[in-house]
Amino acid sequence: MDHEYWVVRLSGILVWNERDIRKILRVVSDSSLVTGLTEEETLDFLQYGFEEELDSLKQTYDWTLFKKQLVSKLSKRETKAPGLSVLHPDLFEED
Repeated sequence: MDHEYWVVRLSGILVWNERDIRKILRVVSDSSLVTGLTEEETLDFLQYGFEEELDSLKQTYDWTLFKKQLVSKLSKRETKAPGLSVLHPDLFEED
């Protein structure tokens, strides 16, 4: 990923200073390792699906919370039934 290109591109979009944009790029790089998405896909998501969190980051400047929110929104979630709602194989009644 060309950081200079993204710094220039995000400077026009986010209207932040260069230091904060470089922090965002570091968060994006870290989160792409966890989520499996490319850095470009993550940056596109930041621009079009993460506005509230960016606004919150501007107010709180809490980078740890921002990174957790980004990873949680981009991570795949598997929703399985809780273990107790599934009948154990030993408890099946035989006909």
